[in-house]
Amino acid sequence: MEPTNTDILIIGGGVNGTSIAMALAGRNMGKITLIEKGGLATGATGRSGAMVREHYLNVELVRMASDAKKFFEEWPKEMGYDLKFQTTGRILLFNESDAGAAIANGEMNRTEGVNIETLNPNTTKEIIPLANLDDVKVSLYEPEAGYADPVATTYAFAKEAQKNGVELLTRTPVKNILVEGGRVTGVETVNGKINAEIIINVTGPWANTLIGQNDVPLPITPIRVQMVHLRRPPKLEKLEHIIIDHTCGAYYRTDGTPNTLVGGEAPEDMSEIVNPDTFSLNADHDFITRFWNRAINRFPDFADAICRGGYGSLYDMTPDGNPILDESPNIAGLYNVAGFSGHGFKLSPITGEMVADLVTGQSKSPHDHNFFRSSRFVENSLITPARPYSGRAHQ
Repeated sequence: MEPTNTDILIIGGGVNGTSIAMALAGRNMGKITLIEKGGLATGATGRSGAMVREHYLNVELVRMASDAKKFFEEWPKEMGYDLKFQTTGRILLFNESDAGAAIANGEMNRTEGVNIETLNPNTTKEIIPLANLDDVKVSLYEPEAGYADPVATTYAFAKEAQKNGVELLTRTPVKNILVEGGRVTGVETVNGKINAEIIINVTGPWANTLIGQNDVPLPITPIRVQMVHLRRPPKLEKLEHIIIDHTCGAYYRTDGTPNTLVGGEAPEDMSEIVNPDTFSLNADHDFITRFWNRAINRFPDFADAICRGGYGSLYDMTPDGNPILDESPNIAGLYNVAGFSGHGFKLSPITGEMVADLVTGQSKSPHDHNFFRSSRFVENSLITPARPYSGRAHQ
């Protein structure tokens, strides 16, 4: 089979790969191809909680998240897409140990223009009256936060990219990246060779598998995470708010039905290092019990919920819980966009523009991609918050 040619090859058909394709499509960079080993959004993207919120613990991340939320609110209407974005409000619960940090971070977010309120237990009870708040000292409330559909979002980005000339190849696994003289020349796929001068690796937990023997491994660890489906009992059917329970690391999100998705981000919830090709897609019984008990402790009426199983997914974790957006220091033309550590969906519209700036040398985005440079891990300049929350595997 004769090799095909493209100028830019994006590997990974999740929400960030398609966002990058969409952003690059309008920048006169020649032929752009996106390749995906399965179907669009069939990796970690399709199993994402897909929350859209602004609260972060670093100013730059707050600004990115604010611009991303504005995108989710406005872009679909302007372009004629339905990303199924639902505004539910989001409440973060803190006990005494994190109360000071929560108050300080809430103030920092407000300074950056975020609509976020600092509540005491009484005002929190007004919003979620059926919650047990005995151990809650302070809450942060984002009334404009919500969630979107990660699959619909990915397909919308891909369609927009295709409208602007991007070629999309699905069900085409990449066997390896081809390198000659210290720079990329293309990839070998199951269907033959594709020549490319620029390759963007957006494969998340598979990022190191893809670069293989060609480059130094990225500081990314594939972590299996789990979520549980609980069918809410009648008393809780109106519980639509997203709840982030920092007292125990749990989170709760409705899926637009009487079901609530329950997950966890405490250290014990995110300790299972796996091979991304062989991890279990079903939730473990002990995780179902653990998460259900957390839900009951916060909302006692969850004792009458009906468990409808759960599923496993992947986080591509970095040491500071933030992504890498950078060109390889060893291979010219190879760009790595991975390590989102569970934040990839909500930042994806902004990530696409930042990576397009990185690859083209342009400066259309107000956000500096250098913030996520890979060298920060050896420079002792990790992205860390001034006021972190305790008991979290990442911030």
